[in-house]
Amino acid sequence: MEKTLVELLHEHNNSIYRGENEWSSEAWNKIVKEFHERERHVNFTRAQIQEKKKELKRDYKMLKEARKQSGVHWNQERVMFES
Repeated sequence: MEKTLVELLHEHNNSIYRGENEWSSEAWNKIVKEFHERERHVNFTRAQIQEKKKELKRDYKMLKEARKQSGVHWNQERVMFES
């Protein structure tokens, strides 16, 4: 599910659907509709999908900062950080 949401956010990441800092209401309506078309086994509200986007963004920022730490690197085989 997260992968689908990230893909949709990337697909709609352009000036047609985005303002300065956020997706437009029209974009969110399309994202939610397309999300439900791709993920037929779930039925999340727009607010739930927006909250998941916030969680993913927070997690991404945390991982990005962790990667900058001295002596820390990403092990692709183990799919985890190592020091």
